[in-house]
Amino acid sequence: MKRRDFLRMGVGAAVGAAAAKGETARAAAAGGGEIRDPLATKLVVQPVLTNIVHSGIWEGPCRWDAVSPEAERANAGAWFAGWTKELREKGLGPAKSVELLEPAHITFAEDFAIRDEDLRKLAAGAARADAVFMLPAGSSISAFEIGRRLGKPVLLKGLGCRNVDIAAYCRSKGQEAFVAADDDELTKLLHRLRARKVFRETRVLFPTDWGLPAVCSVGSIWDLDGMRKRLGIAVQIIPYREMAEEMERMRASADANAEAERTAGDLIRGADRSFIDRKYVAASILFLRTIESLMRRHDCDAFTIECFEFCSSRLPDRWAITPCLIHALLRNKGCASSCEGDLGSLLAMRLLMSVANRSCHQGNSDPKDAGTFRINHSSSSMKMGGYDAPDLPYQLGRFVSKGWGTKVVIDFMNHPEKTVTVARVDPSASKLLVLRGELAGASGWGQDLIGCSVEAVIRPPEGRTDEFLRTRLEYGNHLQWVYGDWVEEMREVGRMAGLEVEAIA
Repeated sequence: MKRRDFLRMGVGAAVGAAAAKGETARAAAAGGGEIRDPLATKLVVQPVLTNIVHSGIWEGPCRWDAVSPEAERANAGAWFAGWTKELREKGLGPAKSVELLEPAHITFAEDFAIRDEDLRKLAAGAARADAVFMLPAGSSISAFEIGRRLGKPVLLKGLGCRNVDIAAYCRSKGQEAFVAADDDELTKLLHRLRARKVFRETRVLFPTDWGLPAVCSVGSIWDLDGMRKRLGIAVQIIPYREMAEEMERMRASADANAEAERTAGDLIRGADRSFIDRKYVAASILFLRTIESLMRRHDCDAFTIECFEFCSSRLPDRWAITPCLIHALLRNKGCASSCEGDLGSLLAMRLLMSVANRSCHQGNSDPKDAGTFRINHSSSSMKMGGYDAPDLPYQLGRFVSKGWGTKVVIDFMNHPEKTVTVARVDPSASKLLVLRGELAGASGWGQDLIGCSVEAVIRPPEGRTDEFLRTRLEYGNHLQWVYGDWVEEMREVGRMAGLEVEAIA
């Protein structure tokens, strides 16, 4: 088999099939259902309290105030009832991002053995759980055993002697265990685990006949099978023929054209200013609907396409579109969408959007004036102020001199936050670069510019600009940034996801 055919068909089929295994609930059938909404993803947590109920009455080194088995069982039941009531009333982290399953109570005798029938009952309810929140009374080994046998990370609250002991043993055995000092730290921990879940569930639609490495952005991740095995992220490669057939179907549909016209009108009316004709905005909406249809068909929730290959196909010229608006509107809905087939950029984008709960701007990175660099692509979006906040003011521009190619322009400096976080994943999909910087300038707003012309100028920490620019030699070109200081969150989530994190802050 030729290399190109293998990349187009072999990798796409192999990676897609492996990632889809066990995930049929995400799509009822090919082309059916909805695109999975990363913003609606919840971390599912199974609470478990353990207790010991002795078989008799005696006292000793670990039992200095013995009561009867009946009284001990009643005390354990009352404890569990109170704990359950507290969990139901207070919850466990923000309700919009954490789903709490029905709490479970497991008891054991002085042999400290967890009965198979008890664990089977728990496992049936905890099958959907992403983690087990433990209150390990009665023994420490129970927390390890339950986490190991269920195959779930163990979450504990409080830096007391038992919890740190459990965590140390779990980690030494390769069992994930996390200990939060208090409720505030527990909320942060749950947020990070949810971000990791969204990251691991990412499934990328990548139309290409060329494959990887791309003809221009060669710094992308290239080992798709290795990325899936280590990080859980899958890429579904489809040929241009399939994308073109779907786009032509959309272009021939009266309903699709009418909807595209309405949406284009809404976008233009909502814009501060538009430098592009409505028919070209409508053309881009048809392409968006095409990509969304393909994402549903292939059970994907992220997208990328290689601009140089796409341009050479002459399909953009035929359809009067560029991918710019598609990236913006997908990101508005919380779906990672990156330029130029750059998966290293897309992975960093996915982490940033989940951690910061806001969209980002992606672009080429180049040195600027002394002490600064620029990120320049027409690839911003309206939700850079936050998914829970109103859209940022935006303008619509054109990409090519003939007038088509819809893009979104944001005035980056017209925002109160000037601290930003920049990130990228390296081509081996093993390292994450994170920078804390200051937004020092922007351009593109209020101008009828063509090409990639939406620019952010960023200043790294004092004296570290050259270090950052040279560090990119290990990571590649495209960078993405969000408003706010998320370096610590990115550091922790990156580590949880299995990435080595390098921070310049």
